[in-house]
Amino acid sequence: MGRTWWGQTWWIGLFLAGLILALSQVPGLGSRGDYESIVLDFRDDLAAAEVEQQLGAIAQQFSITPQLNSAFSQAEQVYILPGDKRLLKALRRSDLRRYTESIDPNYIYRTLDVPNDPDYPKQWNLQSIQMESAWNETKGAGMTIAVIDTGIAPVPDLQDTQFVPGYDFVNDREEAIDDNGHGTHVAGTIAQSTNNNLGVAGIAYEAKLMPLKVLSAEGG
Repeated sequence: MGRTWWGQTWWIGLFLAGLILALSQVPGLGSRGDYESIVLDFRDDLAAAEVEQQLGAIAQQFSITPQLNSAFSQAEQVYILPGDKRLLKALRRSDLRRYTESIDPNYIYRTLDVPNDPDYPKQWNLQSIQMESAWNETKGAGMTIAVIDTGIAPVPDLQDTQFVPGYDFVNDREEAIDDNGHGTHVAGTIAQSTNNNLGVAGIAYEAKLMPLKVLSAEGG
């Protein structure tokens, strides 16, 4: 019994390590605060001529001409210019700081992706790791995740999940059918069919699963 428990724990630990490694390779998964432009908010007490002088200095030094943020921003003297972290750092270190109230990134905000699966509101675990924000970056497309467990059963809420061929190392055959339930549960946690108005949501539901059965129904 002890050996079986340790065997299960080892395989589960290996699976989690593999999943974390796979997710860490996805560009942008952990990124925060994307922006492609910078907002310059000039001081309210600055004369229009001084603002124009500073805009000209920026254009000369950085070869970029700031534009009004909107038709209504001239009175507030708020300008925007394309730029990245390097330009933001250079502007903040320049003499421009004396003439502005702020030099900030123009952050890009996106609406959160909320699945329509009826039991998703009960998945406090996904909400606690901010999955809705992560789904705006990736849903696992392009990844193949091996589920090294008791196999995977063809349950209804995995019908839309993508699979690649796996293997049953216990019975030495290609079809890795789950006769325990644990592997199917793990597979659902990873890539349950999502946005199908059924059951719950998966973490990386656009990823492909590879079922590898290494544990029997008894777990050995």
